[in-house]
Amino acid sequence: MSAHIKKRKVDQEGRKFNQDWTSKYLFIEHASKYICLVCRESLAVPKEYNIRRHYETRHAGELSAFSDAEKKRKCEDLKRKLLAEQSIFTRAKSTSEAATRASFRICQLIARSGRPFTDGDFVKECLMVASEEMCSDNKSVFQDISLSRMTVQRRVHDVAADLTEQLVSRSSQFVYYSLALDESTDVKDTAQLLVFIRGVNENFEVTQELAELCSMHGRTTGEEICKEVIAVAEKLKLSWEKLAGVCTDGAPAMTGKRKGAVALLEAHSGINVKQYHCVVHQEALCAKTMKFEHVMSVVTSTVNLIRARGLRHRKFQEYLREMEHEYTDIPYHTEVRWLSRGSVLSRFVGLKDDIIAFLEEEGQTIPELEDEQWLLDLAFLTDISSHLNTLNTVLQGKDHLITDMVSAVYAFQEKLRLFKLQLESGNVAHFPTCEKMFPVGENRKSVTATYASHVAALLAEFQGRFRNFESEKASYDLFRDPFSVAPEDCDTKVQLEVIDLQCSPTLRSMHRESPLLDFYKSLDKCKYRNLIDNALRLASLFGSTYVCEQTFSIMNINKNRLRSVMTDMTLRDVLKVASSALVPDIKNMSASKKCNISH
Repeated sequence: MSAHIKKRKVDQEGRKFNQDWTSKYLFIEHASKYICLVCRESLAVPKEYNIRRHYETRHAGELSAFSDAEKKRKCEDLKRKLLAEQSIFTRAKSTSEAATRASFRICQLIARSGRPFTDGDFVKECLMVASEEMCSDNKSVFQDISLSRMTVQRRVHDVAADLTEQLVSRSSQFVYYSLALDESTDVKDTAQLLVFIRGVNENFEVTQELAELCSMHGRTTGEEICKEVIAVAEKLKLSWEKLAGVCTDGAPAMTGKRKGAVALLEAHSGINVKQYHCVVHQEALCAKTMKFEHVMSVVTSTVNLIRARGLRHRKFQEYLREMEHEYTDIPYHTEVRWLSRGSVLSRFVGLKDDIIAFLEEEGQTIPELEDEQWLLDLAFLTDISSHLNTLNTVLQGKDHLITDMVSAVYAFQEKLRLFKLQLESGNVAHFPTCEKMFPVGENRKSVTATYASHVAALLAEFQGRFRNFESEKASYDLFRDPFSVAPEDCDTKVQLEVIDLQCSPTLRSMHRESPLLDFYKSLDKCKYRNLIDNALRLASLFGSTYVCEQTFSIMNINKNRLRSVMTDMTLRDVLKVASSALVPDIKNMSASKKCNISH
């Protein structure tokens, strides 16, 4: 029977504290507790019998001589002291939590700026100096901010872990996602594989984050890369059916037909994985097909001749200042994938006469600078490189839609067709350097015809390298402007939806006035289901591995010859924090941490 007897629950009895008990028994209600103002002992139940018994057995003797007025004053005095003590503890806790939050935010800034963790101590010293001058009474508040080297490392790790948790949460909502893969070596020759993910949810909210940095100390074959990618997918709980594509730098280990990482990924997942070469990288490879090494070699050697020796370089700079030239120096030519030679060539052409005059004063001569044919080649290469540089600048950057990048490439191909036709007829309207240096009259046409063949070769290279995007051109056109496509040219499953869409003046106006993804977000999910699905898939695709190149630059800044002992885990944490667009939940992290004073 006793097993079925319900236990008495005090909180269900509806007991309330009577305010008269404060003056009669010197008890107060605070934070759901009932505290004696004299001895600070607390009772769990607001029952008058218990409170009166405590007062009569503990304090009635010492307070019996007090009059009612004196007892009331004593009660108020004790109440003020208790509340003052409670506020001190509350302020101390609040200050401690604020110090922890400040520590997290400063550590995040240190990681994002690529500074060594030891800079935390320097920041602490700066804070102390500022507090002494501006708020010396609150100096201890700044003293409590933990910024020692080990603290910074722990904080960065915690922030990276929080960002990973957020990414896992967001990944579960992806309708489609794609991966960008790139591999490079750090200063210790460790192969570092970057795996970026770009996903989109049903509300067309795009998330692009570093999924993982995989440190590979052995071989970097397609099989090893595939294993790392599979491990990342399992960590983020990704579904292979939602994978829209994989963007790589075109390395054989990535794209090999049988043993490439993407091919092995297809075999593992059992789905047809769309793989494509980074758009920016392909544009750079097209630019390298220009057969003008005889020009670049002379430009590079001339620049090196001027800059290699410090005294000669300083004299050249002084010479330009004396001549009041708009340029004060000439840059080195750097053979880096994302950098164009266009700026170096244009600067060289602008300084050509000054370079010749300066080198003559130095007793140096460059025969090519007086060679008419070489100067014509220099002029053409300068102008065509400038056009390539403009395209490269458009393609670079984060969060570009792949359709915009491919459209820029197609537009450039149309420009090349125009350049070819104009050069064949002697027109150099879009080649300003050639306009100045090419001969005039009948001789110009014979000169420009030669360079028209170079433009034709460049056009053929672009068409060949970007041919794999032709299969998706219909989908790209539909996504970019569904009001301009012919319904009969579309896939049968979207034809009726396209007709309904094109017959809506409201949606046509919305498409014209709204950002593209906002337009698709506003469409009826049932009525335009297939159109939305096509848009979600294309919105999830990477256009390039440019984000990987940016992150490798961050890696080289952080793990350099002075910080080469940085562990793989710490490097991963730093890169996640530095490259993330997500906002870490510092308030939640601070609540679970104890603020320790750093030394």
